[in-house]
Amino acid sequence: MKSLPVLCALVVCCGHAALCPDEASAGPPGNTILGAYVGNDPAAVTQMETWLGRPVEAVLGYVGDANWSDWTGSLGWSINTLWRDVKSSHVILWSIPLIPKGASLDSAAQGLYNSRYRDAATTLKDFRPQDPVLYIRTAWEFNGNWFADNAVGRSQTWIAAWRQFVTTFRSVSSRFRFDWCPNFGRTNMAPDSAYPGDAYVDIIGMDFYDETVWCHITDPVGRWTSKMNQAYGLKWHRDFAAAHGKPMSYPEWGVGGNEAGDAPYIVEQLYNWFRDNQVAYQTVWNSNSAYAGKLSDGQYPNAGAKYRQLYGVTVAVAAPGDVAVSRPVRSTGALQVPRVYDTAARVLPAGHPAWRVEVHDQPGARPELRVIP
Repeated sequence: MKSLPVLCALVVCCGHAALCPDEASAGPPGNTILGAYVGNDPAAVTQMETWLGRPVEAVLGYVGDANWSDWTGSLGWSINTLWRDVKSSHVILWSIPLIPKGASLDSAAQGLYNSRYRDAATTLKDFRPQDPVLYIRTAWEFNGNWFADNAVGRSQTWIAAWRQFVTTFRSVSSRFRFDWCPNFGRTNMAPDSAYPGDAYVDIIGMDFYDETVWCHITDPVGRWTSKMNQAYGLKWHRDFAAAHGKPMSYPEWGVGGNEAGDAPYIVEQLYNWFRDNQVAYQTVWNSNSAYAGKLSDGQYPNAGAKYRQLYGVTVAVAAPGDVAVSRPVRSTGALQVPRVYDTAARVLPAGHPAWRVEVHDQPGARPELRVIP
């Protein structure tokens, strides 16, 4: 549960694709996109790349919900100003509210906002034409009562509004893909009572945050077991998506906040869960805004170290020019080369603190890593 700012998140690809058959078991599936919410700051993309030790692949862009003016204006601002210098080399994943504050869900269900939806879709339809699809997440966490576009107590109206949104966007472009994303657990309603139907959904998502405030389970092992097995928990999500023939997503997940603390076990279990299931993308909350989950600042040293171990590029160095990468890395964009990462502390031999690793990206291929003394 969080208030909605105009958000951003960076996303990195973490996959083996078909680039290195000898390492096909390493890392999550090649079509899984790894993300991190980092705040509304393009410079944070570079900071996250440096900390993680690898280039990022995409940014998660949120549209505002203060009113219709914010809803419309923040989309254009995100495209033309906020991500102006990022969008050429990074995919944008979009989160667009179904309605902003002060708007009527009944009116949305009746199609009275379709002109607004059509304008937004028209603004987006030609964005990054090199991308075959544009991912749209709308009305996320609808089974809670904290956003204006929630479905609590009005499931059928909500479903009708969702269908108006999707149908209108699709009338503008066939590139759009739609993510139906409840909050973890039952919250204020059973999420499946607001499922719009397979024809209106492309991905079945879930927002997941570790916590002890409500579950009261301080042991991470017991907490993970509970979150796997409880009603509308992780196993339900997997089974529901499979029953409908849809891939899963985890557009927001976080550890540490809401008194969960430094829990590397949860980070590793989530990694295994993403690896072992059909997950289109997953986005870690690397921020202390609304949920204190930032990993890259050292506040949760063990969880942060585990995250870097699992998702970062790990190299083993014997001498300058001799680099072995522990898992394949895919680059799909027009990335600048060379890119230099602060990897010396964890990958370079003792006694050579001045060495650095340069990542020379080749679109569509595994990057070449060079050790520079």
